[in-house]
Amino acid sequence: MSGSVEFLSMIVGSARDAIVAETMDGTVAVWNQAAEELYGYPAAEMVGERAERLYPPGEAATRRLGDFVGDRIRRDGTPIRVHLRAAPITDASGATVGVATTSWATDTKAGHELRTPLNAIIGFTGILLMRLPGPLNDEQEHQLRLVQASAEQLLSKINQGGWR
Repeated sequence: MSGSVEFLSMIVGSARDAIVAETMDGTVAVWNQAAEELYGYPAAEMVGERAERLYPPGEAATRRLGDFVGDRIRRDGTPIRVHLRAAPITDASGATVGVATTSWATDTKAGHELRTPLNAIIGFTGILLMRLPGPLNDEQEHQLRLVQASAEQLLSKINQGGWR
């Protein structure tokens, strides 16, 4: 068992997403390196403390499950919008004993920086597919449709907040 606990600890420690586990009363039990980077608090300041210090003033600390977007406050006081994925932590009998969340920042600047060239790709492939610059053979048309569909799919994911 000790080996599996160590391995689990390595997984949590090396994850790119912030991982936070809380007891049912909101006390932080696990706080990984990515959580330190995202929220600005070292684990030593968060483990054993209430997670509600991350919530904006006036916002109740609710224990929501599933996928959602929420606002949080970093250690330096700056607000941050994050995607959260929360799941119950259950004991051997199946009783819920806490909540584990993974989270990552939504990045509207990066989204904008990706939307602009993707829209250009979609627009330019559309112009080519309308044959405004000249004729296309069947293979060129096929390849352009693949490029356009891929760009549209990526743009859709960015607009839905489903990329990281």
